[in-house]
Amino acid sequence: MPEDCISNVDGPSFRLRELAEVSSTNDVVKRALEAGEPEGLAVRACRQTGGYGRQGRTWTSPEGGLYLSLLLRPRVPSAQLPTLSLVAGLAVREAVASFLDTKDAGSILVKWPNDVVVRQSCREGLCGHKTADSRHFQGMYSGAHAVACGWRASDQALSSGGSEDSRHESASGSVIGDSVPDSRSERASFAKLCGISLEAHAGGVCVGIGINVVPPDESVDVGGKNRPAYLADVAGWARVDALEAIGSVARAVLGAFAPLYAVWCRQGFAPLLEEYEAHASLTGKQVRIADQAGSVLCEGTVRGIDVHGRLLVETDQGAIVPVSSGEAHILNR
Repeated sequence: MPEDCISNVDGPSFRLRELAEVSSTNDVVKRALEAGEPEGLAVRACRQTGGYGRQGRTWTSPEGGLYLSLLLRPRVPSAQLPTLSLVAGLAVREAVASFLDTKDAGSILVKWPNDVVVRQSCREGLCGHKTADSRHFQGMYSGAHAVACGWRASDQALSSGGSEDSRHESASGSVIGDSVPDSRSERASFAKLCGISLEAHAGGVCVGIGINVVPPDESVDVGGKNRPAYLADVAGWARVDALEAIGSVARAVLGAFAPLYAVWCRQGFAPLLEEYEAHASLTGKQVRIADQAGSVLCEGTVRGIDVHGRLLVETDQGAIVPVSSGEAHILNR
């Protein structure tokens, strides 16, 4: 099937395969991994019919969102792999920010371990107030729906010996509609724009990226989960062709990811740590860390992350606890 080659000077080139409808873009990439396809395949679909997230939750992925999966074959130590989701988060933040002016770009933040969020105060000042046409696109909203992406977040990574499907406690959280209820404070602080998954399979890695681009025709009931944000709202795109916009966002993500991935492959996460912390949403926040079952692992104030991608939480007793996995919920204190 036809592929669009996206060349990058400072990182791997990508072969972008665009499909109308699939069960899951992750499944397409995993079959390609099994077939021995080389690194650099990127699969984008307009719709997913069989996407599912953590703990088997079912997803609806109609037109309007960016559903993108990357086929990678990094030759790095297994202990480094969990930080790849943080790298992807940085790339998404950079790509999204490129569509905004400098002031608004500062509202786009990374939320450990695998989300990209919009600072709520800025979003409230943007949504529904900007009426100018997008600087990047012409046309009208297509009336497409955009809800949560449907990634299978299995939290797997390659073992040091190169065998497939060894499980790790990675930085892999949830996308809209696939999380445990967050506190009211967190829902008021941030709106969720993107979710990322990381899955090892057949000697390689599949990175799934889902971005809410165009808002749905009808409001999405997310209950106690994170409030969704849409790039079209944040950017103030009153008039935009949804498919063209999503395609441009996909290319921006691939362009931003390539050089970051190249640095990560050569030097690990350490050279990217300062940039991540500069755009981190949780630093200084009081949080509760819970596992997938909802059991509390620790509570305290976030002081940053380390080179291994672990969240550093200072407890009330002054101890610094490095957290390698879990859901971080902001507390209303």
